[in-house]
Amino acid sequence: MLYLGEDEIKSLIGMPDVLDLVDDAFKAQGEGEAPNQPRRRLHMPKGALQVMYGGLPGVGYFGMKAYTTFPGIGVRFIVLLWDSNTAELVALMEANILGQLRTGAASGVGARYMARKDAKVAGLFGSGSQARTQLEALCCAIPLEQVKVFSRSAEKREKFVAAMKDKVSAELVPVESATEAVKGSAIVCTMTTAREPVFDGGDLEPGTTVIPAGSNRVTNREVDDETFRRAARGRIATDDIDGAKIESGDLVRAVAAGAVTWGQVVEIGQIASGKMPGRASADEINMFLSQGVGIEDVAIGAELYKRAKAQGVGQDLPIEGTFKKRT
Repeated sequence: MLYLGEDEIKSLIGMPDVLDLVDDAFKAQGEGEAPNQPRRRLHMPKGALQVMYGGLPGVGYFGMKAYTTFPGIGVRFIVLLWDSNTAELVALMEANILGQLRTGAASGVGARYMARKDAKVAGLFGSGSQARTQLEALCCAIPLEQVKVFSRSAEKREKFVAAMKDKVSAELVPVESATEAVKGSAIVCTMTTAREPVFDGGDLEPGTTVIPAGSNRVTNREVDDETFRRAARGRIATDDIDGAKIESGDLVRAVAAGAVTWGQVVEIGQIASGKMPGRASADEINMFLSQGVGIEDVAIGAELYKRAKAQGVGQDLPIEGTFKKRT
């Protein structure tokens, strides 16, 4: 089994390739060729274990991501990867950077298929490490000219802009209000831990693509009912409907409020595979809600494994044990 640490993963892959890998995973999903199991959470007195898994038979691998969240300690991620033809456990990877890349890439794929072709300006809510890869992916997927950055802390948004201004081609502008971030933006992306909506859906302009990426707990919410009512006239997509029913705080609460129905929600794989359009008109408001799915981790993990083997990167770990066919 090959072990890859964070620094090795960072050296092996970047956002452009990750964006295409996640895109291909969603295409496979749309063709019914990417079995996926939504995240499950096990709560213990001092913390929690989260597990998600999926497979890409066409690529030849399946795997799982597991991570712990402990208040005061932090989050620790790993990905395990198996060969789907031989059942061999081929890799163990640290997955903090991997997770940031794939979460950003999912939003980039949503923008690629659902944003207007003439989109030049985006609004980004959030200034943490996950917001960085959201920005990178959006700028990789769309030739944005300007991104307006808003978070509740003026200091944090200024630091975010300073840290990221040389990493993307778009001009980064820190703004002082949610309204400033939304108005004039063709894409509005949120990556926060908010429990209440972070902007007023009435401020959205025709043709906006909304990408809420931070609300993957049923207790969290970034988008208000008005946004859903307006997006319901266009297209609403998510990465996995079964998972969204468990943990998308935005969708669960919007459905409960009658702002949208589950029948109006499609999976992004249907769009990526060409079975339906991402938008029907330049003026419609549409939305892609990402919770994160195991097939994303498998797609990136498989490519990392192949690159690492080709380049002689990583550490081989002996795995003892036998596999016997049942007779």
